[in-house]
Amino acid sequence: MARRNVSLKRITPLSAFRVGLAMSLVGLVAWLIAVVLLYFGMSQFGIWESMNSLIFDVGGSQKITFGIVFAICALIGVVVAIFNTILAPLLAVIYNSIVDLFGGLDLGLQDANKSTKSK
Repeated sequence: MARRNVSLKRITPLSAFRVGLAMSLVGLVAWLIAVVLLYFGMSQFGIWESMNSLIFDVGGSQKITFGIVFAICALIGVVVAIFNTILAPLLAVIYNSIVDLFGGLDLGLQDANKSTKSK
């Protein structure tokens, strides 16, 4: 099998931005699906009814509904997605400056084709 050693010397900030944006959007969708599943799971166990009665007993008039929970979690998810998207090119620039000082990341690649020999 052929083996090749390569070194990762530079990551362009634009490609890091694209990958960071794609991963952030996938993470945002996964986050929102998890919030929906957890909300309805907790609703089946009556947790939201208990929380609403506790809020009413304390003197509040606001109810915890699906819309409020989803809106707050969506806002948190968007903020995290924007932060991650901005952070990806910054980390690429930091990586490129460190590579200039110490060298790149060395990778050993191996051919995926496995030859079978009959005996």
